[in-house]
Amino acid sequence: MSFDGRDLRAFLAVADCGSLGRAAHVVNMTQPSLSRRIHELELRLGGPLFERHSKGMALTPSGEVLLDHARLLVFEMEQAVASLNGMRRGKLRLGAVAALCRSIVPQALAALAREAPDIAIDLLEAPDSELAEALLDRRLDLVLATEMLKNEEIEAIAPLPLRDRFVPCSRIGNALVDPATTALDEVLACPWVMLRRGRTPRQLFEDLVAGAGRKLPKIAVETNSVGAQIAMVANSDMLGWLPMRLVADQVGAGILQVHPVAELTLERRFWIYRRRRTVLGKPAQLVLRHFELSVDRAGGEA
Repeated sequence: MSFDGRDLRAFLAVADCGSLGRAAHVVNMTQPSLSRRIHELELRLGGPLFERHSKGMALTPSGEVLLDHARLLVFEMEQAVASLNGMRRGKLRLGAVAALCRSIVPQALAALAREAPDIAIDLLEAPDSELAEALLDRRLDLVLATEMLKNEEIEAIAPLPLRDRFVPCSRIGNALVDPATTALDEVLACPWVMLRRGRTPRQLFEDLVAGAGRKLPKIAVETNSVGAQIAMVANSDMLGWLPMRLVADQVGAGILQVHPVAELTLERRFWIYRRRRTVLGKPAQLVLRHFELSVDRAGGEA
């Protein structure tokens, strides 16, 4: 049987969103229209693709089988359209860690938009682990992440001459910790706000604490948002483990302070990644040059 690109995009939207309501917004359809399209696809394929339940929709085993093929087909269709439209048309799907989304990514994408205004840009900000998953699922063309991104199906195609470091931070006036402390035990005695388990920064922090022979501190708040993490540190006596590139402005403004605890200071570098054995589309090829220019303007150290 043949597949309609609109059917595949509708199927992927429901699979990614987990509900018809959210998926209908993504594909710009009414919920009844999207429901009919999914139902018709199921009829043509001879079985249900989703299990319907009170909280949304989950893939059936048949849906799981279709998922990878659908992503590949949609990806290949988009790449074919991009190639036919030429260098300055098509779609760029880019993922980057938060520190880069707040530094070189806006500069590079603004330059790309000026040079090639017909390129549609889809930007995902996420931790390394989520970016790797999205790249492997063909939801992204390029990823800007740290050197921790290691997978046999992913290759680093260029280093970014940027450096950053994770450091313990607290608000100015924090009542629980000496502003000049370099003592590991003193900061670990405080409550912390951290990204949720499974996020790369959380795992790195826990590895450093374990490597120093200490018990993990009390995690008072868990969040999936780096912005929320910074806000909580700035408005409470909780500490956070944060990249300097994200808190430099708040430190300079006298809102946050850095605690130079050697055991909890971690340097990191960044790379541009793609899937192995994949030919980059024209928009992805074009944006690489703009990242080189943005790095020159932003500087390499934080």
